[in-house]
Amino acid sequence: MAPQLTPTQSAALFDILSHYDTYAEIRDFRFPGSLSHYGPPFQVHSGHPSTSPALQTLVTRYLLTLPGLKDLPENWWKVQCYDIIENLETSNLSESYDKGAIGSRKTLATAISALIEYPVRGTFGGFAEVKDPNPSYDTTKADDIARAFRDFMDGCIYGSVLEETVAKASETDDLSQHTSLIRGVHEFVLVNLASFMHYTLVLSPKGQYLLKLIDNANKLIPYMLVKQTLRIGNVASMISAMVRIGLAKMSVSSVTNWIGLTSGADEGMNLLQHIISQVLSWDIRDLESRGGKIEKERGKDGKEQLQLLREYPTWSREDQTRVRTQSQKDSISIVSSMLKDKGLDSNLNQQQHEHALEYLAIQLSIRDRKEIIKAFCHASPDHFTQSIRELVDAYDPVIRQMHNSINLSGTIGDFEHFLRDMIKLARIQTDAKGRSTVPTIGDFVMLLKKHQFSCHTFIHQACKNGPALTDWYLVWAKQAAAQFKRPGPAVERGTLSDAGNVTEDLGKMFANLPSEKQEQILPLLDAQSRYLDDMHAASRARLESVLHSPPSKDKTIASIFSGLNSRPSSRPPSRAPSPAPPQHDEQQSTRKDPDAPTPVIKSDAGPGAFLSRWQDILDNTPITPHTQEGKVLKASSKDVVNESTKDVDGEKLAEFPAKEAKGDKVKPSAKKPDVRVVVECMAEDFKRLLAEKSCTW
Repeated sequence: MAPQLTPTQSAALFDILSHYDTYAEIRDFRFPGSLSHYGPPFQVHSGHPSTSPALQTLVTRYLLTLPGLKDLPENWWKVQCYDIIENLETSNLSESYDKGAIGSRKTLATAISALIEYPVRGTFGGFAEVKDPNPSYDTTKADDIARAFRDFMDGCIYGSVLEETVAKASETDDLSQHTSLIRGVHEFVLVNLASFMHYTLVLSPKGQYLLKLIDNANKLIPYMLVKQTLRIGNVASMISAMVRIGLAKMSVSSVTNWIGLTSGADEGMNLLQHIISQVLSWDIRDLESRGGKIEKERGKDGKEQLQLLREYPTWSREDQTRVRTQSQKDSISIVSSMLKDKGLDSNLNQQQHEHALEYLAIQLSIRDRKEIIKAFCHASPDHFTQSIRELVDAYDPVIRQMHNSINLSGTIGDFEHFLRDMIKLARIQTDAKGRSTVPTIGDFVMLLKKHQFSCHTFIHQACKNGPALTDWYLVWAKQAAAQFKRPGPAVERGTLSDAGNVTEDLGKMFANLPSEKQEQILPLLDAQSRYLDDMHAASRARLESVLHSPPSKDKTIASIFSGLNSRPSSRPPSRAPSPAPPQHDEQQSTRKDPDAPTPVIKSDAGPGAFLSRWQDILDNTPITPHTQEGKVLKASSKDVVNESTKDVDGEKLAEFPAKEAKGDKVKPSAKKPDVRVVVECMAEDFKRLLAEKSCTW
């Protein structure tokens, strides 16, 4: 008799397959045509399920039902949004493997995947109702605030906690006046959000570079003009003025296109496009300068090789894949594989090979940025600008309600101050003695607590002054929560979990496997279950540690929180003016002193099992060998991580010791089982199962 899966084995199998499938669907957006069989809101073929069922389900059930988004015209999705995504896909942006380092897009894609796999499991598997929750929660205890979050989810799905929370928020913006459940949930969400920010900006190898991009873009935003415009009393005039600020184009081509003298000519850029273009152009300038230095060093001897490296980014996807595959098969670097493929001399010394790898990464980075600028800023027709206009039109009722109920100018001011504090906190520097100032997870918790009153005031104003606005979003939230319901009675807290609504389906899939595969997979599922238990226990221990960790004693960091204990007036009558707009030909980033030592990142990670899942995806990301011959590297190896910290000018923004580089501080003590056989045997059937369950057309 074929073995049957236990509840814990079913849960482990669901976890493995959903973890793999979610990231695989995100990865598929590399290839042109990913939206042609996506399903609503893009191309729909009657009777043909989506090729990205997990992502499509999240979009359909949660995004398309949002107030405002649900009123977008059909062409917004099928023309504007479709063409922008298609243009990015056909541009064939680079792979981290070829660059020998973790890219910014890889960092963001893996982070997004690690987060959204949770709602994927909740949507398809459901969320069990808990019997008799304990209504008392201590916000200083990790177990209590984690239980509060679990009970809050339970109340949203099966109870009336959403309505009760909205009613209380309409009465007060004081968190202490809410129930202990809400205070516990608030603390849990705040600490986990701080953990995500800390891991992304500090412990991620691309964190300091991403912070630089945020800083550069932030300095190009005309906050003072935006805040003044939002103070306009007439809502129609305010919306019109904001659209002009963000989307107006002033160029000869825009005029000649409008009167019909030309058609399709580049009309220039609006403010949003200018910010994108300017920030990326600064990068391109530094990259080209860095590439020029390598060209001078190699001279005539390497002219033919460098020419090939310059051409590689424009090769066809098929040719690049062939060279990449050969590199992995022969255990040689991508440069060696490329030179052999074209019959050029691949006998380079170590320094020449390092220069070649660096030069290739530079050329790939330059082309990536040019293609992104082209897709968003220079496409004809300009779908980006048109999509923003239609988005504003769809959100017109929401904007009108917000204008009447919320001080939007003050909200933007609060956001501006939050970003400034975040950038100041997250920037890692070294002092005169070479000691690194590295913010802790506790510092990010303090940052969010300093600015939490701005959010409380925003929610209070919306709930008190905008009943229609509140009702729209409350209805949406209740409908979204209902998607997580499981049939059947409530369960006791701590009861063994299973895969919920897909338990039976997974059992059938497993039963259809050959007996030898079943015997291989069963012990892996048991090991995965132990791994998950250990992962959540480790996250809970980190949560407990954060709740009792003191803030940093560094004077720079302490100055950010100097006014923490006094509740600020969230909406003062006037604020200090924003700095004057920067000169657009001068890069707005704080350069690391070239004589200062590279900051060394030593900091404990915060809570969140999603951090372990994020690290797991990076562990399975292949990177080209850094030597002419050698094993394919992992994205979590120390060499790759420290190579990834380089800024576009070649300077290292940070240095990671071995444990931090490998992500050991977010990994459970239990060893993660090698589940490739599970994925190989069941991934396609699992995707087909999700597609069948999500297809409603």
